[in-house]
Formats: sequence, C-alpha cells, structure tokens
Amino acid sequence: ERVVNTFKQGGVIIHELDKEHKFPVGEEVGGEIDLDRRTQLAQHHTATHIVNAAARKVLGNHVNQAGAKKDIEKAHLDITHFNNLTDEELKKVEEESNKIVEEKYPVYLSFLAREDAEKRYGMRIYQGGAVPGKELRIVDIPGVDVECCGGTHLHNTSETGKIRLLKSNKISDSIVRITFTSGDASDKEQKVEGGILATAATLLGVKPEQVPSRAEELFTKWKKAKKAVQKKRDISVEELELLSDESFDGDSLAKTADILKTQPEHVPHTIKRFLEDLEKFKANLFK
Repeated sequence: ERVVNTFKQGGVIIHELDKEHKFPVGEEVGGEIDLDRRTQLAQHHTATHIVNAAARKVLGNHVNQAGAKKDIEKAHLDITHFNNLTDEELKKVEEESNKIVEEKYPVYLSFLAREDAEKRYGMRIYQGGAVPGKELRIVDIPGVDVECCGGTHLHNTSETGKIRLLKSNKISDSIVRITFTSGDASDKEQKVEGGILATAATLLGVKPEQVPSRAEELFTKWKKAKKAVQKKRDISVEELELLSDESFDGDSLAKTADILKTQPEHVPHTIKRFLEDLEKFKANLFK
C-alpha cells in the first residue's frame, strides 16, 4: 500500500492509504519513504523560493508569492505582478534562478517564535498568506530569500538542479502564474519537449530553432488562403509558399505554442492540420 494523504484529527496524524486495509488494533506498521518522490518534491519546494526571489530581482520589489503548487512533474508559482511576462523577462528570471542554484547557497531551516521571526526578518516572511501558530518554521537562503514555510526542503540551492521556466500566464488582474520544473523533472520535460519540437521541425522541413518563424509564416498564409477561398479572391502560388528560415534564440516550443495559440504538446497536431488545410485551399484556388 501507499500513503496518499495525511491529516490531523483530534491531535492524531491519520495516514490515508491508496486501498483499504484492515490492520488489527495495536499492530505495528512499518513504512519507508519514497526517496525519489520526496527528493523531487523538495527540489520543487526550494525552487519555488528561488524563482520567487529571482522574479523579484528581475521584475521589481512589488513581487510577492500569492500561491504555489508543487507536483512531481512540474510546479507553479503565483506572483503579484501587473503584466504577463514577456519572453525576455521569462528568460531573465530563469537565468537568475539558475545563477542562485549555481552559487550553492546554504538553505537553513529553523523554528522561531512569531514575534522574534517578525522582528528579525520583517513581514515579508509571510509569502502566500498568513501562517497560523505561535512558532514559525523559517526557511532562510541567506542573501536570497527568507520565508515562513512548512515544506520539504533541500540543504543547498545546488541540490535543486537546473530550473526551467516553461511558461507564464496572467490568471487575474494582478496575479501571474509561472510554471516551472527543476532537477530530474527538468531533464524529463526537456526530453519530452525536444521530441515534440523535432516532430514539428520535420513536419515543417526546417531546423528546430527555425520552427517558430516557419510556424508563424504558416499561420499567416493559412489565414490568407482561407480568406481567398471564402471571398473568391485571386492569389498567386508564390504568396502561399513557406520560405521563412529565421532562427529563434529561446524556447522554440513555447514560442511556437504561443504563435499557434495552443498547448506545447499539441503543436505538431496543429501544424499538421494547418499544412493539410493549406494544401486543400491551394487545390481549391488553383484548379
């Protein structure tokens, strides 16, 4: 059996299993930690603090954590900010995050009385909202970030592994969500994305770094051909040729997904559909 949830009831910590099992009263039960899972969660927990600090440095002192979620595959951080991040801002936050990782800052965990913690660190320790209790658990990355947090953490920022910022999206007027991965999850995500981008490049007949410009050209000429068919306008074959070979310096898959207004995993399917449609439009226009 696996423990899938824990909760406190009447001063007792209850462990919920993934399937029903009736233990005899008084029986001792042994358990072991899933170290791979725990390590990945710890990487995402510490990475959340790192990305928060990096975002504040890049975007401004108004940035605070408004929420967060950490899973095995990926994590997200909600920050207080007025605009969705540009590609350049996302790149800068990622670079600053990995700089913190590479500089190998220690991560200190301690318990302090609320009053002492507030006097020492100020009210910025309350990232993501107020925390109950007279005693607070403080996670301190000296010179980088200090927060009140009860999560599972690492001992050094270097243990986080590579941090990859996947995307940002505005979820309300003043909240922007940054989705990211760290450690093994970053490696796995990179392999998956590499495969998706390679498929897209093959479909378009270009190199992976040329996919965004060719996809944008495809989208533009798909719309032009569609309008020509609908309005029965004359258009030349040359106007619908796909010739763009400009390279993109950045996350080509994320950029392409943004251009095509779809999710990254759907990019090849969307490109294939547009290519097929374009051929149909050509057949209709150049009978």
